[in-house]
Amino acid sequence: MNEEYKPVISFQAYRIEKFNYSKRESGEEDEDNKFQVGVQPGFDEEKKQAIITVNVKFINNDVDIDIVVNGYFELQDGKTDNFTKYLVINGTAILFPYIRSMISMLTSLDNENAILIPTINTNSLWHENQD
Repeated sequence: MNEEYKPVISFQAYRIEKFNYSKRESGEEDEDNKFQVGVQPGFDEEKKQAIITVNVKFINNDVDIDIVVNGYFELQDGKTDNFTKYLVINGTAILFPYIRSMISMLTSLDNENAILIPTINTNSLWHENQD
């Protein structure tokens, strides 16, 4: 592959750090569904790899879901310059479909209505992280 077109980060693996799923009692109704996404980029000096932690919280009238997934990425030529922006935008975009699938799969085992969380604009996550 031409070095000019080589990706800045290369996806290696993901790991589920936490997956909490709990049913809500009837009468615990929230006024609004809650959906939050948080990201935390980092670098593992020992393993020389970039890591992003994505935390998704989803609450509706039926369930509370809290999932934390780490994504592991190799940096092009080991360069750590400005890698956090690539992790937040691209790394989250790579991991998020896995997270959506995990939530959908687990909730479909509980009843006939699988929960499909919304897609996100990962570019806006970068701007939120800057504030």
